[in-house]
Amino acid sequence: MFKEDLLKGKRILVTGGGTGLGKEMATHYGQHGADLYICGRRENVLKDTATEIEDKYDVKVNYETLDIRASSDVESYIDGIFQEGPLDGLVNNAPSIHTGKIIDLEMSAWRTNFKANLDAVFITTKTVLPWMIKAKTGAIVNIASVVGLKGVAYMSAYGAAKAGLINFTRATAIEAAPHVRVNSIIPGAVMTPATERAIPDEKLMEATVNSIPLKRIAEPAELAKPIAFLLSSDASFITGASLVVDGGKTADLNAGN
Repeated sequence: MFKEDLLKGKRILVTGGGTGLGKEMATHYGQHGADLYICGRRENVLKDTATEIEDKYDVKVNYETLDIRASSDVESYIDGIFQEGPLDGLVNNAPSIHTGKIIDLEMSAWRTNFKANLDAVFITTKTVLPWMIKAKTGAIVNIASVVGLKGVAYMSAYGAAKAGLINFTRATAIEAAPHVRVNSIIPGAVMTPATERAIPDEKLMEATVNSIPLKRIAEPAELAKPIAFLLSSDASFITGASLVVDGGKTADLNAGN
């Protein structure tokens, strides 16, 4: 049985850690004793999240305003963390979604999906790996999406980037072995502020819920917990894996029943 106190004293970096799923992860891991580093583009939300976690739990939360698509800034930030000591876990979470019909989609929007969802992960991973490999310890978890497994209209760029992320995870796991583990989580619908904005009316929300075999949308904690497992020593023989957490959505062949 997974013991979440396995995270106690572990140093974990969560990108996009100020809001939504990132905030839930940081809060959950702080609750169980991890020392946290969170980064994102909005200083106010990062500061609020850090203060909230520190006020509730006896942990240190370091926050940094950072655009993870900027390679030189990311390299300087991560190198600074490792100068203070080893980093036990990295969660590549910071998302960006630009939607639209393929025939209408501008190249700039296409590229923005890749910069945030794939290029940024490449940058953080490339920077972290030499340090982790040298220390002979560490775990990386990449946040993918079911859209990377199934075609979704108007989300071609986001889906292609997340599909690339799933494959990048596998390749990284091979290169990082034997001491560093790399896995991905593949979420379905999760009740974050972004999801609430994307599903603004009751009728669409009902249709979304009914399309999921478990008949509900996941709470952020239901993603934070399996990610914590993959970061912990309980997952010591798991690498290169893609764990689907979608309430059965991708398992369902809808035959019009």
